[in-house]
Amino acid sequence: MYQRIVFLSLSVVLALTLGGCAHPISMAPNLATVQPAADRPMLDKKAGYHISAASKALEVTTPGGGGDKVRYFPYRDLEPGLYKALGVVFRDVAKINNPTDAAELSASGIQLLITPEITTNSSSESALTWPPTVFTVTLSCQIKDMQGKTLDSLRVEGRGQAEFSEFKSNFSLAAVRASDDALAKLIVALRQSTAFAK
Repeated sequence: MYQRIVFLSLSVVLALTLGGCAHPISMAPNLATVQPAADRPMLDKKAGYHISAASKALEVTTPGGGGDKVRYFPYRDLEPGLYKALGVVFRDVAKINNPTDAAELSASGIQLLITPEITTNSSSESALTWPPTVFTVTLSCQIKDMQGKTLDSLRVEGRGQAEFSEFKSNFSLAAVRASDDALAKLIVALRQSTAFAK
């Protein structure tokens, strides 16, 4: 009986070891990199965006190095950057808590509503360190007017890379760079959107 208990205990430990663990990181962007273009005026519209409470609470786990994984909150981490990115494109930006609440939409004064969807992935070829060396952020945004008509659907992919010599003091570096890249591409995509063509 004792030998069986020991065997089962060792099996559990081995399974946990082989499965790796999920290390917490943040994919929050560097807000200082989100800047307006000096030669591009803002669009004269007030935009609203909606991220549900369930999305903000969503924790995602993706691969890291050495058989380990990383975990983070995509919507919670990216929201401040998304807000600032919209703010360099549109005259004004408002957060919308309930897009089905006509009273809230009317009081907000927004002219269009943007709903983001975020998907991520990560990887690393390192067998010795767990932080990912490659990270991708796919940001899809649906743009609707106040009558619920879809004006445009945008999709951009941000990619970030970091080597050990760089991320040894910032384990989230590849993720941060991917978020920065995705937001920069989103700003360009919004400015080029047919939804705002005159």
